[in-house]
Parts: sequence; structure tokens; C-alpha cells
Amino acid sequence: MSDERLPIEVLDPAQMTSVEGPVLVHGQDEQTGCNHLMLEGTDAKIHFIHYTPEMEEARSRGELRTNSFVRLRKVPADRALMIDVIDLGDSEMLLNNPRHLGEAARQLLKQNIMPTEGCWGGWLGRYQATLCKTTRAIEERRERDQDRSRAAPESFAGR
Repeated sequence: MSDERLPIEVLDPAQMTSVEGPVLVHGQDEQTGCNHLMLEGTDAKIHFIHYTPEMEEARSRGELRTNSFVRLRKVPADRALMIDVIDLGDSEMLLNNPRHLGEAARQLLKQNIMPTEGCWGGWLGRYQATLCKTTRAIEERRERDQDRSRAAPESFAGR
């Protein structure tokens, strides 16, 4: 866990839309035999999640390893809902992946969300800081492009 102040909540896959972050640990309920994992969400929560059949399948393929960055999202499939499991690999390596960070930043900007550097420590704090830096760079690039496009017609008209 990056920061011991992060709240822990049980996430019901039936109620979830999506969650992402590094896998912290896997476990099994001694009484029921049901498997579960704990995931440190980019939403600054520790999610306790009981395995779904899709998660069991991903685990059997060697995915959902501890410290892997995963995205779990509910998707419609044949009149039912299933969990789409996307394993993006080592969460530390993801902090240096400009493609992932750019996509995450653009998604936030599309929703008019400007990330801020939180007060969290560890991996989550580094992720938030890197995402903030990436978002600022995208916004600055966008502003420069807008300034250029406004200036271009004026300079062209003067020729």
C-alpha cells in the first residue's frame, strides 16, 4: 500500500463501472474458498475485490500479478455484464510510459477534470505527480497551437 491513509472498501463487481491501479495482494477466504485481490486504485482507495470468472481466467493466464497495473471495467456481453480485465504490466514501468500517461491525461481533460498532485505517498503519489505533469504539458501544447492558429491568418494577410 502506497499510503496507509488510503481508505479500504469492498468493491462489488456488479456495482462497479471501472477501476484501475496496481494489484497489491491476492487471497482466499478460508471458509468459502473464494479468491479475492486488493487493488490500489488511482481513485485513492484500496479496493477489496472478489474474483469474477473473468478475473479467475486472467489469473490462470498469468495476469493480475502483484504489482501489475490492471484495469477492470464492466462491459455488456450477450445480454449480461462481464468484467473486462486489462493487465498493463509492471506498475512502476507504467510511470515512465508516455503513451499510457498521455491517454489517461486526455481522458481526464475530455471530462473537464484537471488532476492535482495529491498528498499521497508512494506509488500513488508518484502516479498523480506524473499525470499532473503530463496533463499540464498537453494543455500548454494545446494553448501554443491555438496561439499559432490565431496568429497565422494575421501574418498571412499581411503578405
